[in-house]
Amino acid sequence: MNKLSKILSFVSISLLILTNVQAQDWNITAEQKDMKLGVAYTEDIQDAGNTIFKKSCKMCHGDVNIATTNDRELPLAPNLGATDWQGANTDGEIFTKISNGKGGMPPFSGSLSDDDRWKIVAFIRSSYSDYTPPVTDATADTKPKTPKFEGEIKDIEATYDDELNSFIVRIIAVDADGHPAKAQGIKLDFFVKRYFGDMALFEGERSNEDGEVIIEAGKLKADKDGNISIIARTSDKAITSEKTITIGYAKVWDNPILGRNIWGTSGRTPLWMLISYLVFTFGTLLVLGWAAFQLLRIHNLRER
Repeated sequence: MNKLSKILSFVSISLLILTNVQAQDWNITAEQKDMKLGVAYTEDIQDAGNTIFKKSCKMCHGDVNIATTNDRELPLAPNLGATDWQGANTDGEIFTKISNGKGGMPPFSGSLSDDDRWKIVAFIRSSYSDYTPPVTDATADTKPKTPKFEGEIKDIEATYDDELNSFIVRIIAVDADGHPAKAQGIKLDFFVKRYFGDMALFEGERSNEDGEVIIEAGKLKADKDGNISIIARTSDKAITSEKTITIGYAKVWDNPILGRNIWGTSGRTPLWMLISYLVFTFGTLLVLGWAAFQLLRIHNLRER
């Protein structure tokens, strides 16, 4: 009963803390709320913000997934890709929240520069289709390197080129009229499936003018049949493709239990160990037999 009371007390205190954290005000002033994006809204800035976000924010907030409303509840940090949250917060509010923190969220004003925090804001905004960057001196250079793709992404195709020893990740898309189109500038992620988690070959890489991302396979290991399982997706996770690809060369490895090793089966035990074992065993039996014989002799002498 005492143990149950402790558990209930712990749960109650935890809920009280979470409720208190949720109820805390961000204390954002009107001046802070009206602040405009402090960096150029370019692809390079957004990509830099993505890198900083992964190091400083992703561990709590997870991926920035496009959604209508926040699909995460306490104690999980909110999904910053939720359109209702994006629409309810100005650039200045997001920047101030990153800077000051609240509750379990630490302030980043001491660990990240103003530019780095604004880059995170730019990255978060890149997932909000209704966002219009402000026109200021800092954001004057907002012309994108590539025009925004206005069509529809249907699928993602991943293949392996044996001559290039590279994976080719291709976006299957159509334009506004339903004709095949090359989706340039789309962020893609590419993973190789492993037993203990997926290995990222790239994340947030933008497709080229052919709607492709090409990544060298290097010395990537396949299974014994030369196959490898991959995951290709858009960075917003709207489109995901999983498949098995034959990369043309099998994983060659020596099975340690097939040779004469200490950890092998008895039939493959190293000869030196087998001989040593037999000598030790027979020697022990001889010693025990000799000892038994001597005890028997002593017993016979006493009987006389």
